[in-house]
Amino acid sequence: MAGGDHPLIDGMARAGLISPYFQLPVRRMKQEAWVDGTELFLNDDEYLENLIMAYCSGYWGTTNRHVAGSAFIIAYLTRLVWPVIGQYSRDRRVPNVSLDNISFHFAERRIDATALSQPLFAVLPSDVSAGHPDADVVTGDDALYTRLKEWLFDSNLALVVASLHRAAGASIKISRNAVAFACAQAFHQLYTEVEDQHRLVSEANAFFDDPSSMVYKQIRMEVFEHRDRRLFLARRLGCCLAWRVERAQGYCSNCILTPRTQQDQRFREMIQNLP
Repeated sequence: MAGGDHPLIDGMARAGLISPYFQLPVRRMKQEAWVDGTELFLNDDEYLENLIMAYCSGYWGTTNRHVAGSAFIIAYLTRLVWPVIGQYSRDRRVPNVSLDNISFHFAERRIDATALSQPLFAVLPSDVSAGHPDADVVTGDDALYTRLKEWLFDSNLALVVASLHRAAGASIKISRNAVAFACAQAFHQLYTEVEDQHRLVSEANAFFDDPSSMVYKQIRMEVFEHRDRRLFLARRLGCCLAWRVERAQGYCSNCILTPRTQQDQRFREMIQNLP
């Protein structure tokens, strides 16, 4: 489906100017080698385990099932979470990323693309696209946020986390923290691009302080200032295990295993390296 004739696709294209990770393509239905999300994650645990181990041994150089499962979900998350957070924060729209509306493209037994099966989305009644046939009009802001949680968490990531735990022994606690950090990274990227930074910060804080959400208390975000420049950064309240693979070259900048003073120093270096 070409850009210019669909509000969701056009919105993601605009967000894609910030980072290509804010875009989620729509599957070309006649193209071969696509697998539905439910088929991949809910039908065959043995196949999923083999896929995870092949990816992680080839890319991350690990054969540890526990680490491999955690690494796999990290790779899965960015392409899924960023487009949802981007559309929700920028355009007050929510793409339908339920597992039954997500497809994966395979090349040589490796996932090389993630896409929406159909460009379905939720909108507010005041949205100019409310009359679009792919739009699901909700009653207000609370209902829009509820739809985000339903489609992103309940109907996708909660199922994926459970599948990775079952198929590869991935820790549910570590996977949930990885989900939260992917959301935090999206808010981090949007912070310097939005006009109302205060609203974005409030929105993100409410996001991680919601007891009904799978990311509840998994991340703490703060505006970090150094030399009159600011970034919206996350402090992790859990570990992703990336340090256990050689490719990662140590701890993440905001790892819970590093002292706060060391995190602060890395944050200052990040700001100093800004263009």
